[in-house]
Amino acid sequence: MSKEEVSEGLKRGAFIQGILRINPKKFHEAFIPSPDGDRDIFINEVVAHNRALSGDLVVVKLLPEEQWKVIKPESTDRETEVAYHRVPRIYVPLKDCPQAFVMRPKDYTNTLFICHIVDWKEDNNFALEQLAKSLGQPLPDGSFEVGVHIADVSYFVSEGSDLDRVAAKRATSVYLVQKVIHMLPRLLCEELCSLNPMTDKLTFSVIWKLTPEGKILAEWFGRTIIDSCAKLSYKLAQSMTDSTTEKISEEELPPIFPEHSSKEIHQAVLNPHKIANQLRRQRFVDGVLHLDQVKLAFTLDHKTGLPQECHVCEYRDSNKLVEEFMLLSNMVVAHKIHRAFPTQALLCRHPPPQTKMLKDLEEFCNQMGLPIDFSSAGTLNKSLTETFGDNKYSLAWKEVLTNMCSQPMQMAVYFCSGVLRNQAQFWHYALNVPLYTHFSSPICHFADVLVHCLLATVLGYQELLDVEPEALQKQAELCNSRHMASQHVQELSTSLFFAVLVKESGPLELEAMVMGILNQAFDVLVLRYGVQKRIYCNALALRSHHFQKVGKKPELTLVWEPEDSKQEPAWQVITIFSLVEVVLQAEAMAFKYNAILKWLGTKASLGLEQEELEN
Repeated sequence: MSKEEVSEGLKRGAFIQGILRINPKKFHEAFIPSPDGDRDIFINEVVAHNRALSGDLVVVKLLPEEQWKVIKPESTDRETEVAYHRVPRIYVPLKDCPQAFVMRPKDYTNTLFICHIVDWKEDNNFALEQLAKSLGQPLPDGSFEVGVHIADVSYFVSEGSDLDRVAAKRATSVYLVQKVIHMLPRLLCEELCSLNPMTDKLTFSVIWKLTPEGKILAEWFGRTIIDSCAKLSYKLAQSMTDSTTEKISEEELPPIFPEHSSKEIHQAVLNPHKIANQLRRQRFVDGVLHLDQVKLAFTLDHKTGLPQECHVCEYRDSNKLVEEFMLLSNMVVAHKIHRAFPTQALLCRHPPPQTKMLKDLEEFCNQMGLPIDFSSAGTLNKSLTETFGDNKYSLAWKEVLTNMCSQPMQMAVYFCSGVLRNQAQFWHYALNVPLYTHFSSPICHFADVLVHCLLATVLGYQELLDVEPEALQKQAELCNSRHMASQHVQELSTSLFFAVLVKESGPLELEAMVMGILNQAFDVLVLRYGVQKRIYCNALALRSHHFQKVGKKPELTLVWEPEDSKQEPAWQVITIFSLVEVVLQAEAMAFKYNAILKWLGTKASLGLEQEELEN
């Protein structure tokens, strides 16, 4: 029947239009409200539903009056609430089911299977579907199904509850070196909302159908129940991506679901890894800025809790794999909630860098002969990537310049879409996208919990949050404040434990690179650990020192007091990117350490160091 015939039938009153409701307990029964609203029109048998799902807007043609029936509702002593879901009856061929399904069907009573419709004939009671055995596996048409599953914290944190109020006030978890101060109770963080393997967990999911190049063909949002077959560390996942052909031995794997082999697990990592590489490549082609920030990890004595050693965290391909799909989920959820609630969406924006500071940095780079393009996030990232080589000191140059580029950058902030009139202000500078939010970390960020609630409302799981845009903005500002405080405390915790390590293991003689110069001091980046320290001239054995600027280039000349009165004083010129040796040593004051410049002895040796750096 054509659209014109349907439209004409509605005008004549021959057809009736309404929202279809399917009885989930008796799937062959469906209803639409009558035009007068006094009763429902009953549609019996699945074939008569003509493949429509619950919630669809449909048009029906009444049978002749002699075929009408009066259906009386079943009486019950209990008040019941019926939930209608857009799920048809499914026929899944046994060949697509798990091997043990026929012999032990009860084992799968509480198992959630993910399927997709491949055919549904007009006169068939069942949709023909295919079971997707695991996410990340190829589909028959060559595409892939990949999902991001995040713990459904909003299911446990009801709006207006005591737990909701406390979480809203805390707004974030605080990560210290030795422990985490959780936003939510440990029962939620470590058990109910921890996606441990081989146990059913409530999740909020975004599932895509993707081409091998990462193009989205279809996407689905919804609440799900997942049962992970294994829990992989980043290190193990990295070994899988490094060994694309070599088999991962069973001994290397953690406990896995009996029906899955190590080969399946390996392939389930490799497939999304390849797609993630394509997504990442395209993001950088489109123009994003990624400023690598060094992060220290400590090994603590299990008895005393004191640091034994520390190292710079390695950013592996396995980290990038997870990051790409987390970013993608955050972006698609942002668009989903903003389309539904243009004035009540909780989003995250990243303002552009501070203009004056960026201009000064650009002038400095020009005078240093560094071809850095500051015109956009993408061009800046490309400049930082291509300007330097990959030898030890070139990477140090890049790290110093990356730190300089971080100074003009502003913080990304949460906001309510209804309080900003100009949508251009929604833009996320570093990611170079128009809309972004945080969906992927509700266990440790209250903003993500609110985003889950908004998404649940969009999908019809709950009522809209009872909050005006101004109140939502106030909560967003509290989240921003708490996040900044949390970051500061985390930095102080790292600094404290590093100071203890210096006290227990020092003094430490290390290479460093100059990254900032003042009248009476200069800042260095310690290359091995990525820590920054200020060295004061009055703490050095100097006869004198002199500060000057050559254009925008600061320069500090140090005149060292000779060890022997018969010797001439040694001169040392400190400029940005100078390579120096420093000594880190504990101070008398508890949990403090300082850095002093190690005297290299002669001007000639200093010149050699600088020459090696330039080469």
